[in-house]
Amino acid sequence: MLFGAASAFAADAFDQHTSEILKQAIADAKPIERLALDDANKLQPIGRNLSTCIVVRTNDGNVAKALVAWGFRRGEDKPIPVLLIERFVTYRGNRGDVTAAAGEDVMLFAGFAFNFDIGQVVPAGQGGDVRMTDESVLVPIDEAKIFGLDGSRLPAAEDDGEEDPHDHEGVLPRDFAGAWRVDIDGRWRGEWLLHVNGEGQVRGTYTSDDSKSGYPISGRVASPSHRVKLTVHLENAQQTVDALLWTTDKSRMSGAATLAGREFGFVAVREQAKDD
Repeated sequence: MLFGAASAFAADAFDQHTSEILKQAIADAKPIERLALDDANKLQPIGRNLSTCIVVRTNDGNVAKALVAWGFRRGEDKPIPVLLIERFVTYRGNRGDVTAAAGEDVMLFAGFAFNFDIGQVVPAGQGGDVRMTDESVLVPIDEAKIFGLDGSRLPAAEDDGEEDPHDHEGVLPRDFAGAWRVDIDGRWRGEWLLHVNGEGQVRGTYTSDDSKSGYPISGRVASPSHRVKLTVHLENAQQTVDALLWTTDKSRMSGAATLAGREFGFVAVREQAKDD
């Protein structure tokens, strides 16, 4: 199922808003004292088919992003208003895209709070960063701050030259560029986003499915031409990868990944471009 429809897993605009982009977006922005449904509807989505995106500066000084929507849950006498936190990711202080918490489909009822640092609903007065009021308004707690992202803050797409690996015979260094769904031994799953320059040097980012953390990738195209050697710079270790690109349709890579002296098999499937 993981590789049956690779394009379905392509990172959307929410995933692509890294901690650095979020920090730049709120650097000179004015915090929102209260966010109601009408206020959220005035904010332009950051991507197609995405709900309102907010950024929260937590009481612990971390930065979190969240897609939020207002709705109702059936009650005994009448519908009960709730805030649905569809997806959230909290980045850990000044540690780049290393995450403190991540999750999805959290219902926040009136009178309760949400702590983005631990990714949990908490009772009022028990360390939350935001609270849902009886009037269905989201408000910050204590020193936490809420910012609204009014449209995408993604930088212009980087030009890696021609991106179609099928417009030529053989394998060129640029054929390794792009987004790849990767599965290493069923232990490390996520996305590689690779850029390759004219000299065959590779740089990029690995985003973990489990933690949503992002880690730098470096490397270079090797010999023969369909071989690439990468290093994934994890938080406390380095994972080296020796990969071979399939020379037929150039849609897959496979090979071995090494971590702490242990070797693991892996496969990566090229993601197809899609709209946000």
